[in-house]
Amino acid sequence: MTYAFLSLFLLLAAYAALSRRRHVRLKSACLAAFARSYASTSPTPTFEMAYSYGEPTFQIGFPSQAAMAAAGEAGANGAFLRAIDELCKDRGRRRRPFKAERAVYFTHPPVARPDRKIHCCARMQAQADLVAASGRWISYSTRSDEYALGRDAAGGGVAIEFCPWCGTRLQGADQTKSRAL
Repeated sequence: MTYAFLSLFLLLAAYAALSRRRHVRLKSACLAAFARSYASTSPTPTFEMAYSYGEPTFQIGFPSQAAMAAAGEAGANGAFLRAIDELCKDRGRRRRPFKAERAVYFTHPPVARPDRKIHCCARMQAQADLVAASGRWISYSTRSDEYALGRDAAGGGVAIEFCPWCGTRLQGADQTKSRAL
């Protein structure tokens, strides 16, 4: 029993060490591809690498929407996608092969407009910006500065206090109780 436990422990330790070494090699190769792709881009975006269900994911953060568009026009985004596709082609462990288009996220801060309220997260912003009531789950009332779940054309709905996607306490939320709008 002790030998079986010890051999299992050693096997897991060896797997962890090899997995860590593979991650370090992949991350350094991806950082090099990032540096090559965005060498002529100014300002240089940020780079983050993580894993989702065993597959690598990448977030490229630009300081503005204009900088992201300029990098796309210069071909830097496409070059990075091609490099990541080549580096991670054997990483598709699930039924579908790895595709960089699904694993690389190009982000920028929201564009501030004085006539538009910036909400807590991108999903809430998308819901608040929807014009068609058929696709809207959450609605925002500029008059009362409140959010509601299931608001219909007549204005009914249930007030909510927290964002269903990011969990942030919403402004204008009734601190004592949820109430019908």
